Amino acid sequence: MEISPLDVRSQVFKKRFQGCDSDEVKQFLEMVADRMEAILKVKEQLEKENVALKEKVEAYSKMEQTLRDTLLTAQKVGADARVNADQSARNIIKDAELEAKKKIAAATSQVDAIDRSRDMLKAETMALAAKIRSLIEAQLTFVGSMEDEVRRHGSASAKTVHAGGDK
Repeated sequence: MEISPLDVRSQVFKKRFQGCDSDEVKQFLEMVADRMEAILKVKEQLEKENVALKEKVEAYSKMEQTLRDTLLTAQKVGADARVNADQSARNIIKDAELEAKKKIAAATSQVDAIDRSRDMLKAETMALAAKIRSLIEAQLTFVGSMEDEVRRHGSASAKTVHAGGDK
């Protein structure tokens, strides 16, 4: 059973022979009631503070959970970003290596084509030199035969001129 300060103030006791001084009892009851009122006010204030503190604790708990969730999300995003960056770097390196291989293959092909062209030009130059040599030799032979012819005819005509002048 709960007793309020009003219950204490309004409490009436039976009178008995040689009982307590009723004024003293009333005064004591009044003092007890006043003290009860003060305690109840403090209790009420503490209950209000308790409710406010519980609300704050709940709010802080929610903030803490939000911060934990945010931290976990940030860690996951960071890990995902790291994985994506690593994969992207591997892809870039792979693409660069593939591009380098293509360029090396193209350059090797060009070098081979240049080597073939050089070999063909060398062969054509050698063939042309042989033809020119052959032409020069033919011309020298022709010139030599002309000289021989001139010598033969020149001596015969000189002989004829000599012979004709003697007549």
